[in-house]
Amino acid sequence: MNPASIAALSVAIIYVFIAMFQLALALGAPMGEYAFGGQNAGKLPVGFRVASVFSLAINLAIAGHFMAQASVLPQLLPTELNVLANWGLVGFAGLGVLLNSISRSKKERQMRVPVTALILICAVIVAIG
Repeated sequence: MNPASIAALSVAIIYVFIAMFQLALALGAPMGEYAFGGQNAGKLPVGFRVASVFSLAINLAIAGHFMAQASVLPQLLPTELNVLANWGLVGFAGLGVLLNSISRSKKERQMRVPVTALILICAVIVAIG
């Protein structure tokens, strides 16, 4: 297995865990201070729980894309679009590092910055691989 495939599988697994976290939030887990800027301690209000459902879907879609990069799933995009998607996800991960770094919630920063930084590193390896 080459480094790009290992990075793709690694980031796919991370996104699945993030999706599971979003599912827990959507179902009412009292972890609001770890998400959405940490402005809601405990259970998220309904609007943020709905946002967690959307985040769940997005994270699973991104995990699926990276699984396709590792040849676990078939690639659905033509090569040119696949390359663009890979670099777009690098940008998305970079934005994630930035936004989580400026979160008002210390708990969110401590949990999410290392995770998003690891995602960024893996996404770059996939994009250049």
